[in-house]
Amino acid sequence: MSNFLNFLEKLAQYCDVKFDSERFRGEGEYELAANVLNEINRFLYQKKTTLPSEYISEFHKYWKEHHEEVLAPKVNPNRECLAVATVLEDIYQGNTIKVQLDTLDLDKEEIANVRFFTAIQDFNIDVHARSNPFEFYKRHPDCFKPEKVKDNDLLVDELLNFLGAQSQRDKRKPWMLNSAKLLVEKYDSSAYRINEVHSGDVIEIVKALTAEERYGFSTKKAHMFLRDMADLGVWKYKRNIEKLDVMSDKNTMRVSLRTGILQFRIPLLASFLDVFCYQYSMVDRLNREAWRKVWEEWGEIPDNHRPPTPASMDYLIFRLGKIACRPNKRFCPPEKEVNEKKLESLIPQDRLIFKDDRYCIFSGICQLERKILNAPNSISIEGRTGWKSGKTNEGGGGGISS
Repeated sequence: MSNFLNFLEKLAQYCDVKFDSERFRGEGEYELAANVLNEINRFLYQKKTTLPSEYISEFHKYWKEHHEEVLAPKVNPNRECLAVATVLEDIYQGNTIKVQLDTLDLDKEEIANVRFFTAIQDFNIDVHARSNPFEFYKRHPDCFKPEKVKDNDLLVDELLNFLGAQSQRDKRKPWMLNSAKLLVEKYDSSAYRINEVHSGDVIEIVKALTAEERYGFSTKKAHMFLRDMADLGVWKYKRNIEKLDVMSDKNTMRVSLRTGILQFRIPLLASFLDVFCYQYSMVDRLNREAWRKVWEEWGEIPDNHRPPTPASMDYLIFRLGKIACRPNKRFCPPEKEVNEKKLESLIPQDRLIFKDDRYCIFSGICQLERKILNAPNSISIEGRTGWKSGKTNEGGGGGISS
């Protein structure tokens, strides 16, 4: 029996009906496959004329209304958050852990401008992977001066080329131009002044940066920017510092799924099924909630060394996901421990993510069946490669193109 007929038989079992695969042999199987695939395609991706304008398919409408019930998320179902917090307490009680960026000899205003513009672009690329943006500032300071950037596409292109941000330029360039105008109009052309203008209030700063999508700051990027400004000693906050969350990215999400602080009914769906990113948005929100719960549980440990905000955990969790808990390689049983050469190549702070036995610090928490779980990806809603541009009708074809 073919894989396709096996697939249909499994679906029939879920529906508690009998599927007679013997009826479909040879040409009959291919006709069945064509009809089944056509129905799947119509449901998932084709827009009927009777659907409201905001939907691209019948599945889109269903997924928007019921994605949470389908996936059945749970945060801290069996007190996994306390187990994670206990491990972190053992590390933090003897170590100070902060973001590690080489800011050279730049002053606070220069650091703020560099991180402001690079934080906006921090999706689908590692802005520090190719070279040091602070070193790039030394050679090309105009790329970070708001009054010069706001009307100059060439300066924007120069910075984006340096960062390796080749994809989605239709988003990235307007973000740079509009955020530069924001700094000019409201903050005297200086990202450093944002904290002062908003009286050191974390909530107010995040609101200001995320008020309009055209500035390029999602909640995640805003929290990351604020965390870096604190860790780099650029800003000191006066109010609501505890509201800074661990940033959701593929690394912190993956660690939350594998440790079990965030759990779902099934492994998460591929982005091709997550129409309009409802799954991704939910995981983003619940991942931050789960890490905040870790931070709250941490506070219940007697004589604890909990940092002042959940975001203070972010760098360690991010690095752990990037080094020790990767999608297809994990330093935890039953796989091999990290070798001595690799361990010695890490900076001292990164070595903290491994225990004395050279396994990941969470190796005793992650259950075997969860160790392969991965974070979701998302497909943009807007843009040339987004859901809206890929919608089609009952005539078939269409879809998202790269």
